[in-house]
Amino acid sequence: MSIPKENKPIVLTVILMAAAFVVFFANWLFPQKSIFPSTTGDLTIPLGLFFAIDVGFIVALVLGVRTKKTSFVWFSIIANSIFFVLLSGLIFLLAIANGISEP
Repeated sequence: MSIPKENKPIVLTVILMAAAFVVFFANWLFPQKSIFPSTTGDLTIPLGLFFAIDVGFIVALVLGVRTKKTSFVWFSIIANSIFFVLLSGLIFLLAIANGISEP
């Protein structure tokens, strides 16, 4: 299946949002094989995954700005910048929680 070039930023944004929700709710979705260790409190794996998703939002923003359709450009600028700022805030809070929980 081939995705047209102008639709790639929107598809990437939707995939990244789904990935962020899966990582955020991983403990609830997969309680036996969670990426969030319940006994140690180490949050480095979720921090790394959220950071990779955050970089993906920047890539989607750049791809969206380079398209020819103005509606895609505006959607990319607004949606990806909002998701980037919110996810960066979550990463900051997780980093603080990880710093507090470690000795």
